[in-house]
Amino acid sequence: MKYRISFVYIFLSFIFFTQIISKEEIKKMPARKTVPVGPGDTFINLDLPNFYVSMNTSSSFRKLETNEDFLLIPLNDRANEIPLFTNSFTLGVNGKIYKNIGWDGAMSFIQNGEQYVFSAIDSSFSYKTRYRYISMPVRINYTIKFGSRFGCKLGVGIAPLLFINYKQDQEWQTSEGSTGTNSIKTNVGFNTAVFNFSSYLYFIYRLPSNFGLFVGPEYRYQLNNSYEKTADYKHYSRALGITFGVYKSIN
Repeated sequence: MKYRISFVYIFLSFIFFTQIISKEEIKKMPARKTVPVGPGDTFINLDLPNFYVSMNTSSSFRKLETNEDFLLIPLNDRANEIPLFTNSFTLGVNGKIYKNIGWDGAMSFIQNGEQYVFSAIDSSFSYKTRYRYISMPVRINYTIKFGSRFGCKLGVGIAPLLFINYKQDQEWQTSEGSTGTNSIKTNVGFNTAVFNFSSYLYFIYRLPSNFGLFVGPEYRYQLNNSYEKTADYKHYSRALGITFGVYKSIN
């Protein structure tokens, strides 16, 4: 019986002593430091490659002059053409080159155009002309960050454009009161490839889950003639507008 009591006493003493040591060791262990996660850590990283989609709405206009290399035909009513608002769409990728310098390449559907409006007391005539292209812009950009969520990006580059078609929508009203419409669509008589100088200034707002929004002005300046060499005129499109888009980082 004495042995049993001694054994129980030793066993209980061991458990009690072990608990004391465990508590002392826990007290001596240094507390783990928690690393605070900043509000921008979950936002899109502008240093990573980014996929983006955008829409551009622009006031498109043109420089038009007589083709002195072929025939000296005056501009006539075309001298009175005015700008036309057109929409374009882009799907592209951004990448980093060095520090704040990056590049972006894209595939775009571009529309340029102009319009003409004539109105008299009892008659009118108007048309809207659009030149449609597939564009592959390649641009260099510089990014400036303002905190964790805001930034701006300045980009310049060259965009080759492949001609798709020409479309002109006409409307008229005669002095007798009758009205009519006509649509002309062709891909004959135009330069198959033109080149644009392209520039933009985007303001960026970063969102959670690696998304971001951007908006800003964009300017396109056509470098060569839209028409064939034997056309009556030389035509150079210009466009100034606003681009809206969404970024998504490529992880």
